[in-house]
Amino acid sequence: MPVERAICIRCAGLALLSAGLAAGGAAVFIRVGISSAFWAYLVAAVLLLAAVCAGLSKNLRKVIYRPLKEFSRQLREKGEKFAFSSEVPHIVPEVDELSESIRSICKKSVADRMRRRNQQRQFDFILANMNEGFLMVDTDKRVIALNGSAAQILGIKEDAWGKDLHEIIDDKDILEAVDKAIGKNKMTAFDVLTANGSIYSLNVKLVRNPNFAERNCIMIALFDVTAERTALKQRQDFFSNASHELKTPITSILGFAELLEAGLVTNPEKAMDSVKIIRREAKRMTRIIDDLLFISKLENDGDQAAVTEVNIRELLEEIKEALTPAMMEKNITLDISGGEFVVPAVYGHMHNLFGNLVQNAVKYNVENGSVFVRAERDDKYLYLTVKDTGIGIPQEMQQRVFERFFRVDKGRSRSVGGTGLGLAIVKHIVSLYDGTVNLESTLGKGTTVTAKLKLERAGV
Repeated sequence: MPVERAICIRCAGLALLSAGLAAGGAAVFIRVGISSAFWAYLVAAVLLLAAVCAGLSKNLRKVIYRPLKEFSRQLREKGEKFAFSSEVPHIVPEVDELSESIRSICKKSVADRMRRRNQQRQFDFILANMNEGFLMVDTDKRVIALNGSAAQILGIKEDAWGKDLHEIIDDKDILEAVDKAIGKNKMTAFDVLTANGSIYSLNVKLVRNPNFAERNCIMIALFDVTAERTALKQRQDFFSNASHELKTPITSILGFAELLEAGLVTNPEKAMDSVKIIRREAKRMTRIIDDLLFISKLENDGDQAAVTEVNIRELLEEIKEALTPAMMEKNITLDISGGEFVVPAVYGHMHNLFGNLVQNAVKYNVENGSVFVRAERDDKYLYLTVKDTGIGIPQEMQQRVFERFFRVDKGRSRSVGGTGLGLAIVKHIVSLYDGTVNLESTLGKGTTVTAKLKLERAGV
């Protein structure tokens, strides 16, 4: 062994040096006439010194080499755990210093590895609990990071770690975006529509990943923008529909006004018909504007009108009386039950809510149809049910009837004078009262709308 050999060589050198000194001394003594007895004495001294050196070598081997060998064994078997071992032998200061240095290096290595492990665990935890999708590939397009959200959004059902991106994704737009990021360092962003109808903004960019030997990586991030895109689409539809709805009556008003102004309508009866049409279209435009202003007020400040005690039965009877002419035209009956109570609410809210629901039930009913209205309450909620025997609403359109200006049958809605904002107003009022509104309808058989409003709420 190297240590043992070094010790033995040192002791042997010491013995040879001693023997040389003794021989040199003997030669000097002989030259000067020392007796042979003294020579024998010197030889004996040399032999004794050699024996002492041999014993010293053996003792050093026992004292230094064996503990050093045990130290090497522990280091070899325990590895980094050696840093925390209490069985490290104490040898000589130099070796003890070496041992402490090794222990210090081991402790630092363990601490660094534990810190990296904790960082990795934190990263994995954050990645796993992100609502946003996260996918990372290296420049060879092999997956090096993927969270559950990204797997769900992109429809990845297998373990994708280490696999080629082409094996788990067949979307050409995503693959092309990755190629652009790798080849041209170009960032790409576009929307992705998932199977459940959600919209995600997908961003692909080249990043430098320090955890992979300074290699470039491609990061794919997916953010849920369904609400933003839906709101944008609703705003676009709103302005488009509002412009169209206002343009229609304005066109009629201008057309008939120009005919009257030019004197082209000479028959007094026809002239009066033109005036009636102008008045009707002006009222229709006024209703649209009033409804738009009412919705805007609800959205912006909740309509901070005063809360009063509203008698629900009286309100329903008032609405019934106002709709009597329309019901008589189609011989529609309206039955009211319940409502013999008062509720703390804004009168305008209740009138718009009840009025729009009952008016729709009458407006879209059939000849000789019926409308049933029931109002109830308990300690916390007001319940209103409006049921009709009208034309009904197709199943695929029932989720959209509360959108502004949405019409099931645009031609029929305009012929009966609807603004397309009634149910949108109902939805806003119900939301203002922390309530819910549900609609059930069967085409050709009728519709039932149930509203539930919280009586005690902040903001009323």
